Amino acid sequence: MSFKTFVFCNRKNTSIAAHESLKEILKNRGHEVLDEYSEDATLLVCIGGDGTFLSFVHKCNFPSAPILGINTGHLGFFQEFSARDLEKSIEDIENGNYTIQKIKPVSAKLFTRDRDFIRVGVNEIVVRGTYSHSSHFSVYIDETKIQDFSGDGILVSTAVGSTAYNYSLGGSLVSPDMDVHQLTPIAPMNTNAYRCFRSSILVPASDVITIRGNGRSTGGTILLSFDGRTHEFNNVSHIEIKQDENEVHLIRQKSYDYWDKLSTKLL
Repeated sequence: MSFKTFVFCNRKNTSIAAHESLKEILKNRGHEVLDEYSEDATLLVCIGGDGTFLSFVHKCNFPSAPILGINTGHLGFFQEFSARDLEKSIEDIENGNYTIQKIKPVSAKLFTRDRDFIRVGVNEIVVRGTYSHSSHFSVYIDETKIQDFSGDGILVSTAVGSTAYNYSLGGSLVSPDMDVHQLTPIAPMNTNAYRCFRSSILVPASDVITIRGNGRSTGGTILLSFDGRTHEFNNVSHIEIKQDENEVHLIRQKSYDYWDKLSTKLL
C-alpha cells in the first residue's frame, strides 16, 4: 500500500534534517510526497514538538487523515515517534503496526451584536475579559446556572489538553480515554463580596457550557484563546462551548502507554 504523504516541520535544524531524510525514505519506498497540504493526502507527518503539532492541525483545518508525529522537541505528548527511527516508523505504518488515537477538539461559538464567530482548540479554550481588570461571568452547564464567577478567566480543556495550560493552573490530569471537558478557574476571587469555585469541574463532553458576561463584563470585550492563539472580540453577549464535530487521528505506537509517558515526561 502506498501513501500520498504531506510532511510538515518547524524551522529547527534537527527538524529540517529529519524532513529531508524522511522525504527520501518515503520516495525510496514508493510513496508519493506532496509539496503542499492537500485533503487528498492519506498520511500526514508532523516533525517538531507539541507546539508544532498544534500549529499544523490548525493550519490544515483539523484534517481527518492520520498524523504521524516525529518528535524533535521536549515533552512529545503528541509527537511520539523518534527522528532516529524514521525508516522503522514508516515500515510499521506500512505493516499496520500502530494504533489510532481519536482526539476530539473543543469549540467556542461567540455571539456578538453583529455576527457569530467560531474558534476551535485541541487542548483548550480560554475566556478572559481585558487584562486591565477582573472578569465577571455567569457560568451555565446545559442551561443550568452554576455560578457567578469573578477572576482572571475560565479555561475549558479537553481530556488530552489536561496536561497543558490546565495542569499549570492546578487542574486535574485526565485520561485521554475519558470523553469529558474540564472547567478550571484562573485566579478566582474569594472575598466577602465574591465566592468562586477554586477547583476544576469535570463535565461530560456532550454538555454545553455557556459563559455570559455580567456586571461590567456585560456585552463587553472578550479575549478568547485557543491552543495559545488569542483573538479579541467586542460586544460579546455570550459564548457557547462544546465538543467540536471534527476529529483528529493521531498515530500511536502499539506499545503506547499514556500513564508511562505521563510519569516520565511530566510527573
